[in-house]
Order: sequence, then structure tokens, then C-alpha cells
Amino acid sequence: MGRPRVIAAALLAFFLVAACDQPGPGVQRVSMKLTDSSTGFGLTLTDRLLAEPGAGNVFISPLSATLALSMAASAAHGSSRTSILSALGLDPTVDPSAQARQTIDRLIESDPNVQLELAQAVWAAKGLTMNPQYVARLRGDYRAQIANLDFSSPGAPKVVNDWVDNATHHKISQLVDSFDAQTVAYLVNATYFHALWATEFKAAGPADFHTFSGTSVGVPMMHREDGVTQVATPDYRAALLPYKGGRFSMLLLLPRAVLSPAGFSRFLTRAMWDQSLSLLHGAVGGMLGSGSCTGKSAGPDISAFCDGGLVMPKFKLDYSVELLPELVAMGMAPGATMPDLCGGCYITRVVQKTHLEIDEKGTTAAAATGVVGATALRLPMTVDRPFAIALIDNASDAPLFLGVIGAL
Repeated sequence: MGRPRVIAAALLAFFLVAACDQPGPGVQRVSMKLTDSSTGFGLTLTDRLLAEPGAGNVFISPLSATLALSMAASAAHGSSRTSILSALGLDPTVDPSAQARQTIDRLIESDPNVQLELAQAVWAAKGLTMNPQYVARLRGDYRAQIANLDFSSPGAPKVVNDWVDNATHHKISQLVDSFDAQTVAYLVNATYFHALWATEFKAAGPADFHTFSGTSVGVPMMHREDGVTQVATPDYRAALLPYKGGRFSMLLLLPRAVLSPAGFSRFLTRAMWDQSLSLLHGAVGGMLGSGSCTGKSAGPDISAFCDGGLVMPKFKLDYSVELLPELVAMGMAPGATMPDLCGGCYITRVVQKTHLEIDEKGTTAAAATGVVGATALRLPMTVDRPFAIALIDNASDAPLFLGVIGAL
């Protein structure tokens, strides 16, 4: 019996923000199945990671994971393909390559004010011959770089790491230390996002941040005195911060209480996600329609307004996680084969590394989700305890990046 042949998938993401003075025009809402599915996929995956024993910060890129695993699904057939796509929340009857092509085309051409780069690469073992039709899909639909690589060579990790370093603009310099002797292919997506805030922040000096454990640490903060679209409910506050051009925004979700990771896994539900975005978009729509910003009640003890203040940390974060156990728990077959890539091979690792930088100027990210009175609502939203953060596409509300930060 021959040795098992294995594939590793790597997903990288990088996310950086910075500022300008002009918000973008209204964004036409669209439906893209691959990005739309990333909301449910990202929230479920984040929930599972937060529920792990010893969990801390979580920061993932559902988009990066979906594109990398879509390349694997495109090489699979039958139940193997169905299991991969189902774990991602995608319709297994729809061609994953076509969905990927639509997503890549629409996202990278969506806003000239934002630097959004989606890079794919596939390395195959020396002498391995892939299905020519699969190679054509990789090059045409995924715009992937394809090359052969001797995985037994001591220099093989450097080849991959150099590509990763370049694709993430030197924000993630090392993805792999070594390769398993049985590795026959390595699939990578690198997602890079860099944008300026529509309105920049001002430095606010250090302040206490209350971590997951309840201890306090001093962190540098930044603030905006007004003009921030917000929602206030008895359970949480939310804010939507647009980037220059208007296509993308940062979503902040701040529970009233200091929550542990496990508590956050119960807090960050799809219902709460949908409610907060609906209220925030409603506040923005009211401002655009009337030319003014006035707070409004959206239900009992719920208000939405677009002239709030905000105080939040500025920070850098690196995160790395092995996703295969979670993906298997979400329905992906552990022995899913990909005959168009290589006969009898299967995925043994799915690693994601992400990097996040937020300061007064903007954001950079990479990856290789009590009753308050009207007067109190207008107090600045102060992000001084664990919070959820997402970089969203305003055209679909899908998160390109999603996480929960509670340790700075």
C-alpha cells in the first residue's frame, strides 16, 4: 500500500486602516454567493474558536479561508466536494470556481480608494501532473500562480514564505517552517487590505482596557468627538466606521459587560449581527435622505444615531490558528479527496495567519467572525473592554475579516 499523499492549505490575511476627509457615495447593495455565505461561515467559525478551552483573541478572514478552500473543492468530486462546500456554507450544486471568479472580480475592482489584493498560489510536488482542466480553472477563475516545488528540499519553505511576504506587503513574513515528507501540494490565499478612514481619529493618550480575565492594562487610545454612526441597546453598543470611498467599513460591537471568550461566543449571534447592521444602515440612510443627523428610536430602549463620539484602542495584532478540526466539526469530510489535483491526496492542515493594525489614520489587515436614557446614549462609545470587530463589504454586509479582541 502506497504512502498517503497529503495537501496543506494556508490562508493569510492582512488588514491596515488610515484617513481622509471625504466619505464615499452610497454603495449599491449586491449579492455575491461566496461573500454572502462568509457571514454565516465566519460567525460559526468564530463561535467555535471562542468556545475552545483557553481561548483568547480571535481574528480570522472568512474570505481568505473560503477562497483557499474553494480551490480545494474545485479539485474534488462528489461527496468530497459537497462536504467542503457545505462546511463553507456554499451551495454544493453551484460551481465553486465560477463563484470565486465573480467574487475576485467584483472585490478587487470595487473601490480605487482601497488597496484590496487577493492572491492565490498552488505549489505541486515535482513530477506531479494535475488535471489540465483544473489548472485552467486555477489560472482563469482564481488567477492563481502555479509552480512545482521539491517539498523535500531545505529551501522549499523559503520559496513559499517569500511569496507570502511579498503578497502581504511584508506584514506576514513566515507561514511555514517545514514540510511533511508526504506533502504533494500546498494551496495558499493571501488577502491584503489597506484603507484610510473617511474621517481620521485624534490621539487620546493611554487608558485602561479591561481584558477577558477582568484585569486592566494601559493601552494607547484614539478618539473622534462626533460624526460616528452608532446603535445603543440595553445589551450592546455598535458603531460603523466607513473607509475612504464608501465601499468598506469597520463594524464594532461592544457588549455592555466585560465578557469572557465563552461569553462572547454566546453574544455574537447572527440575529445580533443582522440587527446591528440593519439599525446602523438605517441611521446612515436617514442622514443621507434628510441631510441631517437626528437620533431615532428603533424599538424599546434601542436608539440609532449618526453623530456619536467614539474612543477606541490603537493596536497591532498577529493571530495564527489551525482550522482543520473546526472545519471537520462543521461538516468537511476529514478524508475528502481531490483527484483533479492528485490521485488519493487529502487535506491534512488548514492554517490561517492574520495581521491587524489600527491607528488614527486607518487600518491595515492581512491573512495568509440595562436601560439607557436618551441623554446617556450620546456619551462617547468607549471601547475599553473586549469587543467584536469586522471589516465588512457594505454592498453585501459580508465580513472580509472578523474577530473578537479582549487582550491587548
